[in-house]
Order: sequence, then structure tokens, then C-alpha cells
Amino acid sequence: MNYVNRKGEHVHAGYMYAVMLEFIRRHNGTLKILTQTDKLGIVHVAEVMIAAKQIDFACYPKEPKWNLSGTAPLFLLKDYIAVPHAQPIASYWYFAQPFTWTTWLAVIASVIYGMLMLFGSHRSEFGLHFLSSWCHLLYLPHPRSTIRNWQQCVIQIILILSGFILTNTYLTMLSSMLTSGLFEPQVNTLQELLHTPYRLITSAYYVQYFKNASSVPDELVDNAYIASTEEIDRVRAGLNTSFLYIAYGDRMDFASSLPYLNMLNTYLQRIYDSGIFMKMMRDSSRDTIDSGIHKLFRDDGFESTNYDISTSLLTDGDY
Repeated sequence: MNYVNRKGEHVHAGYMYAVMLEFIRRHNGTLKILTQTDKLGIVHVAEVMIAAKQIDFACYPKEPKWNLSGTAPLFLLKDYIAVPHAQPIASYWYFAQPFTWTTWLAVIASVIYGMLMLFGSHRSEFGLHFLSSWCHLLYLPHPRSTIRNWQQCVIQIILILSGFILTNTYLTMLSSMLTSGLFEPQVNTLQELLHTPYRLITSAYYVQYFKNASSVPDELVDNAYIASTEEIDRVRAGLNTSFLYIAYGDRMDFASSLPYLNMLNTYLQRIYDSGIFMKMMRDSSRDTIDSGIHKLFRDDGFESTNYDISTSLLTDGDY
């Protein structure tokens, strides 16, 4: 990670940078910072320079196709695809959500049943019985009708009770959903990602890398959005929820036949066991705030003051 601080100075930071800087300082080494020199990216530059022994080692994920020695893992991390949080559903969908489709079918069947029973017991206008059946289930005023026999009375009572239960249950569930909010289903598997509108944002180098990974679906990689490293960092730092992001573990690659491999492995083990590595990670989190990658949010309406102990001291003095 590199950024320009408040003094206008170009600063290199990050826990990996701190680990290597301390190791180089202890062994009187030389640190050479490379910039991106071609369109393929800095990773390819490091690969070529390590193979030609122009540099001793570089801090990048190890490539299977590279014929290079690697250190022990510095920090074990699984590969994850960061998916944006589930989006809220559209407002008009709230009216259909309290009941499942089977419940809605049961409601329609009840309306048809009540309509047919009323029509069968007293043959008059068909539309009038249909409207009366709906009004009973929705617990609404309905057209005035004459009850001619006990069968119609039983049907009317059943429809009124069903409408009362249905209406109150629906309104209770709808108000609860409006209060808590409803969201689209959360993505839990890689196969579910194929049915989402999100695209994986990565570089052309990592597109080829992920095509060799059997766990990543080909459709997801083929639909990836290829961008530059600067654009990826900017989109990720801005918390853009239109893309998917990938994280991976850190390790260091060495040129062949160099004596530093065992030395660095021992060094990594010691800083990890002693807790120095965790301190470097905490320090790097402060660098992300200074660089603008992470931002702290403050509620302007919340104010706090230091605890005032003058009253307590005065009370103790009186005693």
C-alpha cells in the first residue's frame, strides 16, 4: 500500500511491507521498490526479475507455474469472494409477501367455494354472490342480501370468521415486514452467484489465474470485469456494491539457490510467536485510515464529555 500523507509525502505502508523492511534492516539488505513498467502489471515484472535473479524475492502469491521456491505461509487465509449485502425488495412486493402462493390459492378457492354455495342455495345474480364472498373474506361492507335459509346463514358466518382471521393476520404480518424490512435472498454458494447481477472485478492476470481454479465456476470468470489495479483499488475503497471482490493469502517468493529462505522462515516464525506480527497488522490498519482506504463514521448528533470527578472529590472532602 502506498499513499500521499497529510504532509504531501509519498508513503509506503502495510504489514507485509513492515515485515520485509524489518527483515532487510536486520540483515543489511537493500530494498528496491518497483513501479508498474508494462501493461501486464507489476506481478509479471517481479516474475521476470526473480527468474533473472535481478532481485532476491518478492511479496506476491506464489504461482504454480513458476519454478521458484516459496517461504512458509505468512498468514493462512482462505480465498473468499466478497458479495454485496442482499438488496431490499421493491416496495410493491411487500403486499404479496405476507402469504405464500399456496395461501393465496387457498384464499381464491375459499372465495370460489363461498360464491358457489351462496349461488346454489339461492339462485340470483352470480356477480352479486361473487362480490359478497370477496367482501366477507376481506372483512369489508358488502351488498345487502337476504338470508333465506339456515345454509346461507352458516355460509355467511364461516365467511365472516374467515375474513376476520385472514384480514388481521395479513395486516399484522405486513406491518411487521414494513417495520423490519425485507431483502433478497443472501448468496451462500458459488453457484448462486451465477444468478446475481454482480460481476467479478479483477485484472487480466487474475482472470487467467482463476480459470485454472476448479472451484470457481467458468461462467463467473467469463463474465468478470477486467480493470486496472488502480481502478480496482478505487472501487474497493469506495465500497462499490456493484461488483464482487476476491481476497487471497500472502506469501513470499524466492529466487532459486539463495540462502535467505530458511532465514526468513525462522524470522517469520519468531515475529508471529512473539506477537510482533499482530502489532504490524494493527499498525497497518491505522495506515489504511490515513490513506483513505478505510473511513471512520461519526454521528454528529452524539456528544460525549469526559467524566467529571470534581463533585466526587468535593463530597469526599466534606466527609
